[in-house]
Amino acid sequence: MNKIFYWVLFIPILWIGPNVLSQDGKHKIKGRVITTSNEGKEEGVPSAKVKLKRGDVMVLTDIDGYFAIHADQLPDTLIVSSVGFNTLAFEVKEHSDDFKINLTSSTMLKGVEVYAKNIGKHIDLLDPFNVETIGSGELRKAACCNLSESFETNASVDVNITDAISGAKKIQMLGLDGIYTQLQWENIPLVRGLSTSYGLNFTPGTWIESIQITKGTGTVVSGYETMAGLINLELKKPKESERLYINLYGNKFSRGEINIHGSQIISDKWSTMTFLHGSNQFLASDANKDGFKDQPVGFIGAGLHRWDYHGENMESRFGVKATYVNKQGGQLDYRIGEDPTFPNWGARFITRHLEAFGKMGIFMKNRPYASIGLINQLKYHDMDNVFGPTRYQGTQKKWYFNSIYSDILGNTNHTYKTGLSFILDDYNQTYNDSTFLKTEIVPGAFFEYTYNRLDKVILVAGVRGDYHNLYGVLFSPRMHFKWNVNPKSALRLSVGRGYRVPNPYADYTSLMASNRQWIVNPNVQPEDAVSSGLTFIQKFLIGDNVSSFSVDYFYTFFNNQLITDMDVNPGELHVYNTNGQSFSHSLQVEANIQPVKGWDIRTAFKYYDVRAEFNGILQQRAFVPKYRVLVNMGYTTRNKKWNFDITGNWVGKKRLPSTQSNPIEHQRPNESVDYWLLNSQITYNLKRISFYVGGENLLNVIQNNAIISADDPFGSYFDATQVWAPIQGFNIYAGLHFNIKHKKK
Repeated sequence: MNKIFYWVLFIPILWIGPNVLSQDGKHKIKGRVITTSNEGKEEGVPSAKVKLKRGDVMVLTDIDGYFAIHADQLPDTLIVSSVGFNTLAFEVKEHSDDFKINLTSSTMLKGVEVYAKNIGKHIDLLDPFNVETIGSGELRKAACCNLSESFETNASVDVNITDAISGAKKIQMLGLDGIYTQLQWENIPLVRGLSTSYGLNFTPGTWIESIQITKGTGTVVSGYETMAGLINLELKKPKESERLYINLYGNKFSRGEINIHGSQIISDKWSTMTFLHGSNQFLASDANKDGFKDQPVGFIGAGLHRWDYHGENMESRFGVKATYVNKQGGQLDYRIGEDPTFPNWGARFITRHLEAFGKMGIFMKNRPYASIGLINQLKYHDMDNVFGPTRYQGTQKKWYFNSIYSDILGNTNHTYKTGLSFILDDYNQTYNDSTFLKTEIVPGAFFEYTYNRLDKVILVAGVRGDYHNLYGVLFSPRMHFKWNVNPKSALRLSVGRGYRVPNPYADYTSLMASNRQWIVNPNVQPEDAVSSGLTFIQKFLIGDNVSSFSVDYFYTFFNNQLITDMDVNPGELHVYNTNGQSFSHSLQVEANIQPVKGWDIRTAFKYYDVRAEFNGILQQRAFVPKYRVLVNMGYTTRNKKWNFDITGNWVGKKRLPSTQSNPIEHQRPNESVDYWLLNSQITYNLKRISFYVGGENLLNVIQNNAIISADDPFGSYFDATQVWAPIQGFNIYAGLHFNIKHKKK
């Protein structure tokens, strides 16, 4: 299989190699065509015509107004036109990646409104990577209190409850657990190491400007850990954000939340921004009547302060981020400060997180296409979790560094990125009476080449090598290929290899919510997987509205995977590496339709065949449904004052770990039932303030008897990890957004 993988990876390079040397030199011009509304808001102009006076090539802007075109020589004249706007022509003297062209309404069509809309979710047909971008408009469709709740209307990422005690949620991509998805914010690691289990809860949704989702293996620049996908967050930037923003949220289960952030523009070069977040679960609830809190009560606080500098030849971003969590769960009678092992079963979750970060971009004066990027992160993460008689403590100290140099090879058809990286992770973990000390030192190097033929055919081939002080060399080749079949469609192929060094106790903390005996193989090895994928997207117009249809298929197989086997014995959890079969087949078909102005309809169907050898038997992974369906409908009134949104998620049957050797009263079926989750939200917008009210799980789906042996939590059969559906019932929430924008100069 490995030989086949490498042939598939490098055949396209051999095929395209002779063409690389024969291309004429060209200058790439990229930019965005916009128009300014009466309210002063900039909006992209889709399907605008962009051409050069000396050439015959004409391109159309994408749905957000972005374009890229090549010139044989410069200077030349760029001509931009669109129906309802004045044609604009201006001289281009040198290459640029940031042209912003503002079209004005044509006097011939005076009185006619020209309407352009950013739908909040799109895939760029020019990008060699199949990157799905979720904008702030899409994030506002749900309450979006934290990152784990930001994917409710997205088909590519599934969100699941981890257990019936902690209230935490985890994501899945391609049917694989979220630990196989690399999460970053602005290309800085976000959830990694000890933050794996609960880190999604620590980033408020209101901090996020956009989310970029890439399925399969990503670029080698980001590291060796991408297997199922890459999720990158772009936080709000000081120069593009509100002077003051306040968000308030409250729900029927007594959860309250406040988010405040504000930016200050100090000068043309300097700006700064501060984010504050506070969330508290005030009262306990028990909708499924099992005697346990459905959500732990307590507090989450987070803050981030950043500085941005934009000079002529240098850009820099740096700041600090901190998080503090103190929550208590368990039986309703358990009180804070009480011994969680007597007389009531209690749970406690305390986290302290502090990090400093810095990014710098340097543009070379003597090489107009060359740049250097430097990323630094220092992090301290401490957690103390208690599940009844089980206690897990861990501390992680980390330094992350990545340097990137990019330039062209001869002309702009051939570009490359290369650089060095370094990771230092120092772990100190305690599980009950056992202590685990580990220091990981991983220097790495990478090279990535991009061949671009007029944006129609793009090949990205990369390779990186990392040396792990405990496990030796990790070699990760990757390839991405894109072909625009026509101006409105794109076919993409990707294949690559990824590795992950597991931390069994930190990665699977939620599985401690039971009295299973942990049996962990002491010789845990890195996980090794190869992922390949094929995607196709077709955009089309319904009237003047842009719609799309897409289909993607990904196959991931593991050369080595860490298995959490719950099928050997209901009273045991076996954690070990397997060299047996383990793979994932993922198929997704999605349609995004705008039938008339103001309406958005999204439907998606997903099929997962995710199997591995458990207890020596090849079978479907537990808690992963074979089938899922998403339906989302949104409507915005003509005056933009009202937004209506409704989302339905159908979740198919899931295999459950075997409990047949338990006494009959503690047995559970080997398969769950299917169910629908229905969420909805209504938003009313004014100039500076918007009010929203919504509901989650409106069909009141509740998993009964979610906790095995809930009446005897200190007994050998107690297990709160067999969760496959909501346990809290329907939720009603309300809130507001308030903002004061910067005055326009």
